[in-house]
Amino acid sequence: QAYNCLIHFYKREITTLAPLRFRPQILTSLFRRMISGAETGNNIEPSNVLTMEKVPEGIAEEEILNSTGVLVQTINHATGKNSWRMMPPDYDYNQELARAAFADMLHDSERNKLYYAGLKAAIKKKREAGEPVHVLDIGTGTGLLSMMAASEGADTIVACEEFGPMADCAARVIAENGFGDKIKLVRKRSTELTVGPGKDLEHRANILVTEVFDTELIGEGAIGTYNHANEHLLSEDRLIVPGVARIYAQVVSSTKCSTWSRPHNIELGSSQSLSPAPSAEGGYSSLALHDLQLSQLDQSIFTPITAPTVVFEMDLSCRNGPLPMFDQSVLSIPALASGSCDAVFMWWDCWTDPDKTILLSCAPSWATHHPPPYLPWRDHWMQAVYYPRSETVATAGQAISLISCHDEYSLWFDVRLSGPTDCLSMPSPSAGVHMAMSRTRLGQVNNQVRNSKYAAVLSKVISSNPDGTILCLSEQSVLALMAAKLGASKVLICCENNNYMRDYIERCARHNNIQDRISVVDMDWLTSTKSLPYISTVIGEPHFTVSVLPWHNLLFWFSISSLNLPASTIISPCRARLFILPVHYFDLWKIRAPLGQVEGFKMNHFDNIIESASNTSDQAVEPHPLWEYPCIALGSPVEVLQFDLTNKVPKNITSYSGEVAITDKSSTLNGVALWMEWSLDQDTVVSGGPTEDVVVGQRVVWDMDSKQGVHLVKNPSVCSKLSYQIDFIPREGDLHFKFDIE
Repeated sequence: QAYNCLIHFYKREITTLAPLRFRPQILTSLFRRMISGAETGNNIEPSNVLTMEKVPEGIAEEEILNSTGVLVQTINHATGKNSWRMMPPDYDYNQELARAAFADMLHDSERNKLYYAGLKAAIKKKREAGEPVHVLDIGTGTGLLSMMAASEGADTIVACEEFGPMADCAARVIAENGFGDKIKLVRKRSTELTVGPGKDLEHRANILVTEVFDTELIGEGAIGTYNHANEHLLSEDRLIVPGVARIYAQVVSSTKCSTWSRPHNIELGSSQSLSPAPSAEGGYSSLALHDLQLSQLDQSIFTPITAPTVVFEMDLSCRNGPLPMFDQSVLSIPALASGSCDAVFMWWDCWTDPDKTILLSCAPSWATHHPPPYLPWRDHWMQAVYYPRSETVATAGQAISLISCHDEYSLWFDVRLSGPTDCLSMPSPSAGVHMAMSRTRLGQVNNQVRNSKYAAVLSKVISSNPDGTILCLSEQSVLALMAAKLGASKVLICCENNNYMRDYIERCARHNNIQDRISVVDMDWLTSTKSLPYISTVIGEPHFTVSVLPWHNLLFWFSISSLNLPASTIISPCRARLFILPVHYFDLWKIRAPLGQVEGFKMNHFDNIIESASNTSDQAVEPHPLWEYPCIALGSPVEVLQFDLTNKVPKNITSYSGEVAITDKSSTLNGVALWMEWSLDQDTVVSGGPTEDVVVGQRVVWDMDSKQGVHLVKNPSVCSKLSYQIDFIPREGDLHFKFDIE
């Protein structure tokens, strides 16, 4: 069970862990006990632990000892290292609420309607049979589904919710809608519920309504939840809403998808290329979930090898026994086209009513039952991309075998010319570059257009000084390998601390016969070495794992400023520019918008606490891959600030302010998009923003391999201008934003 839990945690593709938080008094006591050796019985040197001298500037020991707040670990983007901040005592509570994403789900109006319709049908069926209606709502959230049951006259309703902040919210929302005496709220996990007189449920329920699904359908433990409920909490004549779920898979051929899967050959020009190192264990297996808004994937990017196919059908009422904890299906499917089987697209649907007439589907645009152009927007349930472990080439008209597997929490797939003779085991993550970075980052590393720009600039630098020493300041990068392959005699790779990435760099260097030109050093070596070797050029993409927003990669600039480099050193990139664009987001605005009412039920309290939580814990700008979230430009892009990276970082706060004209007033201004552009030299620019010229009033085409910054306007309106104020805080290595509309 512990192993499965770890696998489940890992596959969510956590690239940055939630900040660590401690009550100051507990933390202080622990530090003092550690220093005194009280925890271990041994003396521990104060220098080996975090002492009060290491508390962030501005937080005194007395303040910590007397505070009822929490210390929050954050990243200082000027150093790339952890720091501590004192936050209000309810910070954890607000973070949990703001990040819970319940609003995404509740803004899914089709989901709400179809759940309501399915629940009505189930209650009607019980009434027509002359039976009482006893409803169990597992994971009630705001209490919406329970209130639906109450409004349809259910005799008893028990709603359980383990997540404390949401249970508090549900109690208030239920009361404000007048159902406080009709719904029993139990603050437990469903597996902890008891049944019997005077217990959580007076008797077994005969209707279960629950939404415990995620993008993979089963990733939040749905199998275990349904199995336990059907065995221990529900009657023999139970009805389940929804009652049947189906998982679909579709095999595709796609060069773009393959760039998310494994390292590719990088063309460097003049018949030169950097070849990827062979996989250490013969594959690029990873359990990380790659969820996407597949409807936004241009259909010219992929070729369907198979039609969408149901690979699993799950009876959630468990009529024929519990849902299997492991299952495998092998389907022989005729190939629609010839090509490499690069990826398997996956989604699911479910019937919300007992008679299977009401279909709730997460299918992408080309497979949906909805007539165009209507397609429900969902950010809580998307689609997913999986990468087969076998390298199979299909031939049109000939059959291929699609192998689909699941355990309690995960899905995995393979595609072969013939089916396996045994069970396909869960992928064992193999060492390689795919383990060192996210799928999106791997796609960026493989981006040939981007790499061609780096190669062109590196070629000019190396040809002008072939014997110079090049320092590469970036993480998860093959830029140094490209420089060595292009003829640089000595390349120092700094900041690369990930063991998977270091291993790949070493193997790739040997594979390309450039290992004698590459040296990997720590940042500590650079800052502690009394006399650095003469460095002729410093290069960077730049990219750092601690960077959340595009401008956090200015860590490159801060790192350079900490070195005593000669004036003749070439810096690339030499300039960084920030752009903003006023936009109208088609759907993304919903993640922060108030609900008002949902299916006639008041959600004012939910709106109030989410707004308060977001104001406390959310930043003005957050990262999103905007190619997945369409928007139209309401004005022209504006460069709002520029940094000369060949100069030292200023010590004082610098402010930038101005206005952006809104020239398209056909839509409300509900957001701002922000991105960085990096000048590698005077002529070559790498951008993380639009890939085509922005045309006011039309959709923006975004770089698929970058995340952009997003500001969502609190009160969207049709307006004439957007005002901004941006403060560059050198001590934090960050930008602070304020936007107003007029």
